[in-house]
Amino acid sequence: MKHTIRWKRIAALLLALTLLLAVPASAAAGFADVPEDSDAYESVQWALESGIAKGDGTGSFLPDEPCTAAAFVTFIWRLAGEPDMGEDAYWWSDAAAWAAEAGLLPEDADLTAAVAGSDLAVCLPMLGVPAPEGLAEAPELTRGEVVGVLYDALMAAAAAADGPHNDGTPWVDYSLKENVLLAEKPDSPKDDFNLYVNYDWLSETELRPGYVSESNFTEVGDEIMNLTKAALKDKTLASHDAVLAQHLFEAYLDWDARNALGVTPVRSTLDSIGAVTALDDLTALMSSMDPNLPGLVGVGVTTGLNDSTRYLLMVASPSLMLGDAAEYAQRTERGDRYYAAYAYGASAMLQRLGYAGDEAAEMFERAIAFESELAKGMMTTAETMQSDYLQRINNEMDRAGVEALCSVFPLTAVIDGLGYGAAERYLVTEPDYCKVLDQVYTAERLDDIKNYLTVRTALGALSTLDREADDLLEEMSAMVSGVTGSTPDEDAAYSVVSASLSTPLNRMFLEKYDSSEIRADITRICEECIAYYRTMLQGVDWLSDATKAKAIEKLDAITIHAVYPDKWEDYSGLSLDGLGFYDCLAAISRFAHDYNVSLLNTAVDPELWGMNILETNAYYNPQNNSINILRGILAGAFYREDMTPEELYAGIGMVIGHEISHAFDTQGSQFDASGNLVNWWTEEDLAAFTARAEKLSAYYSAMVAFDGYAVQGSNIDTEAIADMTGLKCMLGMLEQKGEVDYNAFFTGYAKLWRSIATREIELSLLMTDSHPLDYLRVNATLQQFQQFLDCYGIQEGDGMYLAPEDNVLVW
Repeated sequence: MKHTIRWKRIAALLLALTLLLAVPASAAAGFADVPEDSDAYESVQWALESGIAKGDGTGSFLPDEPCTAAAFVTFIWRLAGEPDMGEDAYWWSDAAAWAAEAGLLPEDADLTAAVAGSDLAVCLPMLGVPAPEGLAEAPELTRGEVVGVLYDALMAAAAAADGPHNDGTPWVDYSLKENVLLAEKPDSPKDDFNLYVNYDWLSETELRPGYVSESNFTEVGDEIMNLTKAALKDKTLASHDAVLAQHLFEAYLDWDARNALGVTPVRSTLDSIGAVTALDDLTALMSSMDPNLPGLVGVGVTTGLNDSTRYLLMVASPSLMLGDAAEYAQRTERGDRYYAAYAYGASAMLQRLGYAGDEAAEMFERAIAFESELAKGMMTTAETMQSDYLQRINNEMDRAGVEALCSVFPLTAVIDGLGYGAAERYLVTEPDYCKVLDQVYTAERLDDIKNYLTVRTALGALSTLDREADDLLEEMSAMVSGVTGSTPDEDAAYSVVSASLSTPLNRMFLEKYDSSEIRADITRICEECIAYYRTMLQGVDWLSDATKAKAIEKLDAITIHAVYPDKWEDYSGLSLDGLGFYDCLAAISRFAHDYNVSLLNTAVDPELWGMNILETNAYYNPQNNSINILRGILAGAFYREDMTPEELYAGIGMVIGHEISHAFDTQGSQFDASGNLVNWWTEEDLAAFTARAEKLSAYYSAMVAFDGYAVQGSNIDTEAIADMTGLKCMLGMLEQKGEVDYNAFFTGYAKLWRSIATREIELSLLMTDSHPLDYLRVNATLQQFQQFLDCYGIQEGDGMYLAPEDNVLVW
């Protein structure tokens, strides 16, 4: 009988065991050959107490003897709960069978051989625990050294996972629940306003199964999702859009049909990869329309940065398994988690597809090595968040320019094969990546490329196949995000429909729920905000009249996209009748591809928004100079009909003010009123603006979030500027109305950003997201305003105090 290895449970068990240490007072309670003054004493006693080491049967542990593979796999098998594999030939038989099935051990491994550091360096990440630096170079290890490595690695992982993480400067990140449990409820708002306002909610709120965070965004998202799920089940909705959305929803939930297919749908793609014997074959394959096949280059239709009124073809690099090109040069804690998750997922999926455990593990390592070469031509996540990012990707050219980019890799042949050969203009975001493709696209590297495509195909198919694949994907997600429990099937089905058929889903929602009155109200608030921004811009004393006039011209040209559009993409040509889930996704992919091809070289229709209005979010689009306040955010703490002015402005008003300000942040300010990448600043004004933005960036960079991880101000300056400018706008609008309840407004704003999250997600946000962490969106933003300091009597020496000369308001 086949046993399913549940790695997220193993990793949790490993970490839990490190918290149950009870080191005895003397060797009498342990092994006679490991005295209390031995360097191995603490770790060996832990191994004994944890039940993973039982010695030689005579009361000795033999710490200086070489550790055999049999002993090592038995150690970790016991940590996993000693799963019964039905093998009993030797004391290590069950452990060896379990380790082989998990991909930790080749099936033909010599179990009498001593393990080396390289063996542990491979296994630890698969257990969800980063390998210590330098371990891979260590020679054969003794039994004492092996348990020492396990003990140290697990203790370090447990400390990282379970805190405390309250070493932040100048405030503590209370989105981490461990920090809340260590805190007392403040009796004053003067030191940490976020904790003062949100302490009760932070203390009482727990993460639900399948959730990586809880916040007002998740609460409103759940409300919108539940309304939409009701529509997905409402058979009285008979429009073509409703039929499409409902069919995909039901097809996702038809596990009997999906399980019957198993991994069959992906085998044809793998067979096609396997049939490649020459570069010409590979080029033909990559130019095919197979939706399962990953590419070495990404192509898609977009609007240009120099002319936002017409569509052109974007040529870009593909996604990476570790998520960030920087991880391939120097792996971080986040990269270690991604590596462990993908190593496990690739091994498990490839074994389902017929590869042996050791072969599957080797295939993943080769794929990572190949991807490391590709990453050398890609920008890092941090680079994409810098102010010069737009200039770096703005490489617009004609067909001849694209042909000149590669001398070996068949870039134009791939573009033509994918149906985009009629493109007149191209936006090539990373020309250096094309040089890397030339280096790797050789006959000598054919097997490496085929291996890479095989691994990425197997991993990419996980979300489209059966229950076993879906469970595997969830386990990988848990390893990356720290989530516990499973997402309910209907919630997952909703997410798939939302991602794959957003327009039909949106139209079905509006068919059931009239949102016209909300639309009128949001449009009014947007107009009022824009009007006040005009007053704000006119009062900026560091801008010249010339630049100020251009800024107001841009402000007046902003298009308001409130709640939903009047015009939609036409899905009448798509039919899903009689199709199962996998075939539905394939049909949708073909339809989307054909639609995108039809847009090439045409004028942009400004009435088409091209976004999912049920997303719990709002946007500023610099390329059409529009603010987009979506239906999916208009509920809960953000918007209700019975809100006071203070609540309304602290909620959706703040969101609208925030989005308008993106027209004037470090990236949005580079676009003109028509949405083109044009400098409309005088040289002196741009220098003044840059200096102010750099001061704000430095202000954040002086902060430490948790566990020694510093905030990177240059990554978050655009969103921080938007938060502060939006709040300034709302305060001004309230004060125009007369008497203001400042406490209600500031309290409402602080509640807006309350959240709890797994440490894994919080670290990922800190490293890769352009927004400040939620607690900083409260404290760092509010302390910029004298009205806030006056409201609570905050003075020098208080944690929330900021001296006037240190203020970092850009606008």
